[in-house]
Amino acid sequence: MLLWSIARASALVAFAAYTGVVIWGMLVAGRAFRPAAPAVAFHRFLAMVGLVGVVTHVTAIMLDSYAKLSLPALFGIGAKPSVVFGAIALWLVVTLPLSFRLRKAKWISQKVWRGFHWFGYAAWATMLVHGVFSGTDTRSPYAVLLYSAAGGLVAGAGAWRYLTPGKSVQRRPQTVSR
Repeated sequence: MLLWSIARASALVAFAAYTGVVIWGMLVAGRAFRPAAPAVAFHRFLAMVGLVGVVTHVTAIMLDSYAKLSLPALFGIGAKPSVVFGAIALWLVVTLPLSFRLRKAKWISQKVWRGFHWFGYAAWATMLVHGVFSGTDTRSPYAVLLYSAAGGLVAGAGAWRYLTPGKSVQRRPQTVSR
């Protein structure tokens, strides 16, 4: 019973943290914070909290004899569709921080990294689907409130980010060297 409680609690913590990551990322990208460095650091902190929550959730589920989750299910093999969504979210939240490390090592370009970073939205959405269809607490008032509030906040941040004029990234004009 303890493992099951840990799995449930860590899943909700991870989802809340990644909701914060998505919202904060949109605010940083939309230039709501200047200088951006402290805001980006908080974005990364939330992502690490979320990653710890996901790892705790998966570990507790794997160790819980009642859940009966097999190792192949972590790769989407032989699992219910709702668990496959969880597996997709797992691998996305593992690879997104790795892409940042690849960018810092200059193994991938800024453009490739930014393109891959869009998968953060997919990670959040697959977490939401996984939680709604696999979560044992889905019908509880606090889970309904969490999922509804998260959806509303992400939608609101997205609307602000993409509908507010003047939030586009300014590029420096290229100079021609002679």
